[in-house]
Amino acid sequence: MKLLLRSVIFSLLVHVIYIAGILIHGWYLTINYVPDIINEYENVTYLQNEVAFGYVIDIEPIYFVISFLLVALLGAVLIDLFNRIRLRKRCI
Repeated sequence: MKLLLRSVIFSLLVHVIYIAGILIHGWYLTINYVPDIINEYENVTYLQNEVAFGYVIDIEPIYFVISFLLVALLGAVLIDLFNRIRLRKRCI
């Protein structure tokens, strides 16, 4: 039970760090964006008709659940491996 709880917490931390990284990267790109209006002015039709904000990735919600479970499984394996190594060092 303890291993299950630790692996779920590990998976949550990995996913939170991943999402925070994406947000920080997007924030950094937004802060440092410098538009090049002078060069783009020649192609006014593109500026008027083709405005896009970000992008959309169409991912089914089941993939988030699968990702969470796989990272939790990986966390359980790593935690168990770490505990076995730690116990082995105590015995020596």
